[in-house]
Formats: sequence, structure tokens, C-alpha cells
Amino acid sequence: MPVTVRPSNHGSTSWAGRRYRLASSPEILLHYTLTDDTRTSPPRARQVVQSSFAGLERKDNVFATKNGFVHACVDAYNEHHCLVIRPEDVWFAILTQFCAYVNGHAEELRKRFCAHEGQQELHIDVTLDDVDHGKVAYIMTKVLSERLRDDDLRQWILPAFTTTTKVDQAVASIIFMGTMQKYFTYSWGTRCGIPSVTLLGEESDWVKIQERVERLETLGSEPSRWLRLLRPILDGFATSFREPESEATRRFWQSICNEHVPNGSGTTTYSGWITSFCFWDESGRCLHGPSKLGQEGVRLTRSQMPSGFSKVPVTLLRDGIEIPTEMVAGSVAIRA
Repeated sequence: MPVTVRPSNHGSTSWAGRRYRLASSPEILLHYTLTDDTRTSPPRARQVVQSSFAGLERKDNVFATKNGFVHACVDAYNEHHCLVIRPEDVWFAILTQFCAYVNGHAEELRKRFCAHEGQQELHIDVTLDDVDHGKVAYIMTKVLSERLRDDDLRQWILPAFTTTTKVDQAVASIIFMGTMQKYFTYSWGTRCGIPSVTLLGEESDWVKIQERVERLETLGSEPSRWLRLLRPILDGFATSFREPESEATRRFWQSICNEHVPNGSGTTTYSGWITSFCFWDESGRCLHGPSKLGQEGVRLTRSQMPSGFSKVPVTLLRDGIEIPTEMVAGSVAIRA
């Protein structure tokens, strides 16, 4: 049961809150918390997709601050206020500091948390209509945990106290995601995808392609690397005939392409297994560096994607007169 400690003999004073700004809506609370704006006039409201402070009004006496726990303790001590602390208040204070440390030393700590370089994208397919984003964040921590070296980190981070609510679980989940943000990017919703894929021919045709590409291994190191990328893709084609409705087949086709839109300036790039069919550019230069393992390690802009056709000069002879021509053949169009 809760316990009350009385460190001092003097009485308490009521809260004045002169140092803080009273929040009358989730939008204003967000604005006040994220900025150092000291104006007393209401700020321009920003759109809030969802908030655990839904329905917030001035009468609720919620005051914005960038560190509720620390500031509450400091003010309670200096201004003689009674203080109520939940286990989650202390645990979140610890977690946010842990988050700051990990993000400030991300490369030093990388091998403790993950085996990959750069950032991996984690995505959850979900319809955004009426979605509980806090619940999705909680689910995302399960996806995240599967990619980490430390299987127990998620359990360590998520609170499980007698006072813990679903909102607390969501808060900790978001802090967890923020702690790992130098190693992962996160998204959820209905992403781009292909409604259906029809593979023509018979399964035996696709198996023949699998058999034919094995010759690449005899041609050198780069063709051998390319073969290693192609094998699981061609296997996915063949498996689609045997298991067209399996979850593994759906995941295979969902991973055909990922679009990466930059924040601010920059060029949109694409990853996914389709980039394995862009292994060399037109001059034979490998587009997949040795350090870029797997399809997710390679991101190409549209302009970097090589031509899917070949050109060859052919001289035609008409009554002894040479006519230089060029033959073009390959994947040169899309029939809609």
C-alpha cells in the first residue's frame, strides 16, 4: 500500500504555478512542452493525431514543462508543496536518461544492441482509421526486440508495477523506440504495395531459372555475390506456386520495394529485393558495395537504376553498301 513520509515539520503551501504555463488542450500542451516560447498569449495550435491528454481543459490544472518529475520535485522542495510520486515517474526519468546516453553514444554501443550497420526500417501494416497508436507502439517493441542482441531489453524497459496502466506501457514503448532510433526507423499504416501478382507459365519454368543462374558462380567473385542475392528471390517465385496464400509468400512480395523519402532536401531512394536486379550499372560497375549486405543495404535512386535493355551495333549490307544500325532489345516498356 502507499506510504507517506514527512521530511519536514512545517506545513504545506498551495500550488501557484507561476513559473509554468497552463495547458488547455493537447495541442497547446505539446507546443509549450516542445518550445521555449515564453509568450503568455495562446500559441498557434498544431495538429495532434492522438494524445493520452484527450479532453484536456484548463480546469484540469495541467502545467507544461519539459521535465515533469524533476521540476515537480524541485518546486515541491523549494516552495513547500506536497508531492505524490508514482513508480512510473521514477522509471521514466531513468529511461529518458538512458535514452539520451544511448543516442549520444550510438556507435560505441551499436554492437551491444544490434548486428547491422546504419538503420533498419521496421514497419507494421495497420489501417490508420481509429487506430490506437500507443498500442501499435507497444506492438512495435516486439518487432524491435526481435532484431536486438539483448532479448531481455524490452522486458527490462517496459514497466510492470502495481500502478502501471496501458498508457504507461505506451509511454515506455515510445521511449524504447526513441532509445533505438539511431539503429532503426519506424513506420506503420497502409503502405505502398501490390494488390495482386500473377506469375505466368508453370512452376517448372521458374525452377529452370533457378537452375540456370547457378552458372554465375563460375564467373568470378561479383557474379557469385549476385547469385547469393538472386537465390532467395528466385526461390520466392517458385514458392509462390506452391504456397500462394502463405504468410511467407505475402511477406516476400511485400518486401519487393521500400521507398525512402528524405526529410527536407535530398532524393527519394528505393531498397528491397528488386534492387538485386540492379547489381551493375551500364558500364559494369557494381552498385552493391561489399559492406552492403542484403537488399536493404542498398538504396538506389531512379536515375541510378540501370537500363533493362541491351544495344548492339549491326552493319547491314545492301548491294555492297554498309548501313550502320543498332539493335535494341530488352525490357523497354510497361504495358498497362
